[in-house]
Amino acid sequence: MKKTTTIAGSLALIAGVASADFETDFGVATDGAGALAVEFNFDSIELISEFVEGGGSDGSFTGFFSEEPGFANFEEDEEDEGLFVVPDGTVVAFELVSADPAFVVYDPFFDAPVPAGSSFVLGTVNVDAAGAVTGFDDHPFWTIDVNDAGFDDDIFDYDVTFRLVDVRDDGITPLTATENITVTFSRIPTPGTAAVLGLAGLATARRRR
Repeated sequence: MKKTTTIAGSLALIAGVASADFETDFGVATDGAGALAVEFNFDSIELISEFVEGGGSDGSFTGFFSEEPGFANFEEDEEDEGLFVVPDGTVVAFELVSADPAFVVYDPFFDAPVPAGSSFVLGTVNVDAAGAVTGFDDHPFWTIDVNDAGFDDDIFDYDVTFRLVDVRDDGITPLTATENITVTFSRIPTPGTAAVLGLAGLATARRRR
């Protein structure tokens, strides 16, 4: 299992600049046959222990949250894994398929919850003449809303299912979307700390990359 950050550490991550870590983030690539692919340890259970009051753009969110794992494009091929850099000009978007009751995915700016069937753009991959690859390193907020009608304090594990799609509109045939990907998150209560933690400033937090 991936270790969780401390509350102080998580605040530093939100306010600062993060870089891709493919041991903990979703690595976005292609399978070489024209389809998007994701490298990740799908056997892991992702832990959520941070707590926020007054989150979201309107300050209405209260509950557990994490911005890990994030999404970042490959910068070099991994031929032995059959994974390759996403082609130049590809625009990758996250599309939410479904989530367990009370589990809510927010966009990387914590502005709005993402309804099932909706998507937001992670970023565009660019490859320059020298072959240098740039692109995206974006982190949505994975949250458990304690005010949701479906929240049950006795439930700790939550499944969320999504896929990645190429939404480029430059006339080039887009890559095939990934298959549906399901990840399990586990809520780790932090009594005494979570109950008093108020992070209203998180509503305007922006990741700068």
